[in-house]
Amino acid sequence: AYLLGFEQALANIRIARKGSAGTPVDAATALALIDDGRGWSARLGLVGYEQMSELRLLEALGNWSPVVRERAATELVRRKDDPTAQLVRMLEGGGETPRDLDARIGACQALAQLGKRAAAAVPALRETLRADDLWLRIKAADALAAIGDAAMPALPDMLAMLAERDVAGDPRGMQQRYLCFALFDRREGLIGRSLEGVDREALFAAVRAGLHNQDGRARGTIGSVYRNLSRAEIAPLLPAIHAAVVEPAPSGIMFADGIRTSGLEILAQHRIAEGLPLCIDLIEPGRWGLDGRIGRCLAALKVYGGAAKSEVPRLRALERELVERGWKDKKLADLKLGELMAFIESEPVGEPLVALGDAR
Repeated sequence: AYLLGFEQALANIRIARKGSAGTPVDAATALALIDDGRGWSARLGLVGYEQMSELRLLEALGNWSPVVRERAATELVRRKDDPTAQLVRMLEGGGETPRDLDARIGACQALAQLGKRAAAAVPALRETLRADDLWLRIKAADALAAIGDAAMPALPDMLAMLAERDVAGDPRGMQQRYLCFALFDRREGLIGRSLEGVDREALFAAVRAGLHNQDGRARGTIGSVYRNLSRAEIAPLLPAIHAAVVEPAPSGIMFADGIRTSGLEILAQHRIAEGLPLCIDLIEPGRWGLDGRIGRCLAALKVYGGAAKSEVPRLRALERELVERGWKDKKLADLKLGELMAFIESEPVGEPLVALGDAR
């Protein structure tokens, strides 16, 4: 609506201008579009969908609109009858028309909402991971993640897909992005809560690829891998973890600091020399989101103990900069910078720091 308002003043709305290059919408199409919007309200929810037969709901899963498909799926899975068999038939239907593709995507949306009840659909969903259409592959992965343990046979396929990057066909790495959510999300990811039985080489290849994804939120899901690997197991990933701290994701910046600060913590635990200055570098007082990262950066620095003596002058400079930026006494006191500096200066150097290339 805002865009229409702006464009109106610039006389750029084609539909309102004589000689429009757009294809006119005929009366039947206009009525169909209006009809697609019916059946739902903010007050009554899916009131119209509740009156639909199962056949009508299955037909609505093939609608052009993702919203209509999602509403139909929600109502379908509320009912007592298990629609998995019908959904699998839709998924396996193939076909090349837009309607066929919409129906297969709609089937994935419904299977995802069925969750564990859709275990019988796992073979068909695994096959769908090889589909030509990018969004269909993504929605099949979403459905497998929602099914949970019964979908674990598809895990090798999904890890391999995440590790591979189609730069020409998918330059922003959207398939990789959504696979990160489907696999690593702490609450809904297929292996977000446990890595038991997961092939480590396949996992590491996927993690290394995911840490290069352009979206900060996608990278952030990989924090579950950090939490679920032992200190010894995570060692082969240290170079990739370091790179993901140094180079932030170029988009999704609201979430980009999460995986970077998690990476700092891992580097500190392993006493990686290259991680020590990053504890201060990453603070960047002039950058958005300071309150969310400064505490974790300082906590990671503290892990280095006496080996962090080289960073004390930088901590003093940081304190002065925060004062110049208007930080109040109480807020500064909460950081306990003085205590941190005193701790670092009084602690022995301890175990030698390890160069990244020598980490085992």
